[in-house]
Amino acid sequence: MERIALKFGYLGTNYHGFQIQSQLELPTVEGKLFRALKKLDIIENKKLANYSAAGRTDKGVHALAQVVSFDTSNTHVTPRMLNSALPDDIWAYAIAKPDSGFDARRDAVSREYRYFLISQTDLDITSMQEAAELFIGVHDFSNFSYRVETEIPIREIKRIEIDVKAGGPFIVIGIEANGFLRKMVRKIVSALRMVGSGMRDKSWIEALLGLRLTEGIEPAPAFGLILKNVTYPATEFEEDDYAKRRIHERLKDDLCFHATLAEVLDDMIKV
Repeated sequence: MERIALKFGYLGTNYHGFQIQSQLELPTVEGKLFRALKKLDIIENKKLANYSAAGRTDKGVHALAQVVSFDTSNTHVTPRMLNSALPDDIWAYAIAKPDSGFDARRDAVSREYRYFLISQTDLDITSMQEAAELFIGVHDFSNFSYRVETEIPIREIKRIEIDVKAGGPFIVIGIEANGFLRKMVRKIVSALRMVGSGMRDKSWIEALLGLRLTEGIEPAPAFGLILKNVTYPATEFEEDDYAKRRIHERLKDDLCFHATLAEVLDDMIKV
């Protein structure tokens, strides 16, 4: 048996989140992944294989650097091998063979998300950036998450960057933390948008973080969020150039389709 870590990406549009939902027969990324691992005789049972995943993205959220780890007796595992059994919107592109105790979830030191916020109205970027700085550090994110009672709401945000994407109507918000609660990134994005629009100010963010105020924040839409990176201190992944090339070709086709559709919709709105 050897320990394997796989890095893969996916478009979350067609899935009800990453994690298998055992009581519901709904399509999930993990469900498709596990079916492929089983079909290729890589693992038979998640528990016996000490399977672990770096994150649990919500319904409709995308990923570029999701990581899973497991034990296997199959010595021929490669990203392109796995891709042969995966649907087109899920793809593996890098592999590592870490120490036997490696755990994709527990050994991650940071996770980075990126949100693409379309600005349909003028937003005050400076106010958003000033408000974003309040989130940096260790805080109780109860007001910025959806969690179960037993889950500890303390997280440390290491970095937040807000940039205007050149040549387009998008504001790109990058957030790096040691971990995230459910819907945490999307609620933070919504809060920053409210500050940028003038609906709220910095003191509102401070009150929510200080738990002096309790308020339900509607999370930003899932389709703008991507799990961009997961960092491990001592694990090097080897990328499969062939797999990456095939993935890029596939994504370019998707980009062409959606860019064309966006122009069609824009033309229809003007009628």
